[in-house]
Amino acid sequence: MRLHVHLVAALAILGLLCACSRPPGDGSSTSADSQKLPFDRPPRTTGVSPTQSLIPSTANLLEGTPIRVRLQSALSSASAHAGDSFTAIIDEPIAIDGQTVVASGTTATGRVLEAKPSSRPPGGSPEPGYLRIVLVTLNVGPRPVMIETSSIFVKGRSREDRNAPASAASGAARKGTHKDKNEDIVLSIDRRLNFRLAQAVELQYLNNVPGNGGRTVTLPQ
Repeated sequence: MRLHVHLVAALAILGLLCACSRPPGDGSSTSADSQKLPFDRPPRTTGVSPTQSLIPSTANLLEGTPIRVRLQSALSSASAHAGDSFTAIIDEPIAIDGQTVVASGTTATGRVLEAKPSSRPPGGSPEPGYLRIVLVTLNVGPRPVMIETSSIFVKGRSREDRNAPASAASGAARKGTHKDKNEDIVLSIDRRLNFRLAQAVELQYLNNVPGNGGRTVTLPQ
């Protein structure tokens, strides 16, 4: 009788152990999958990845790249001084491999390197005024990008030049340029000027920025 009791108890313990070691069913597996954290789930194949859109690409504006601008402030050799600043806007977009990195309408800042008003020395010939200007920044991204460009030199005509017949080429070159009676040179607002980069500039830009219509945001280094 005692042996029978011990046998029943042993069978009960064995059954309990088998039940504990049994793997969970399909319902338990589904519940475990639903508890996974977001970064444990496979990535979606559609849509814009916010991480990818924030990885910048690098663009190099090479030396010699043309920068075409329109003046937003007038300049005159009669009133300008070396060190004066002026503003302009990019007249034509700057692109690299079909990708616009500096959009048309971007603001640029320039500086007067040299300025001399016209003068009439006693007993001497009148000397016309002149200007030499450069661009120094492109206002793209959160802060301006420093640049170095070729300079543009413009000078008023002397009396001898004024009396000489002007060629068609010189007339075209002076379009948008005005001179007063003292032979000072004046560059008017909306005057188009062509500069070139004297040193390469490295920019960073973001592609496919959400909410930006797929356009490029240009950032300075």
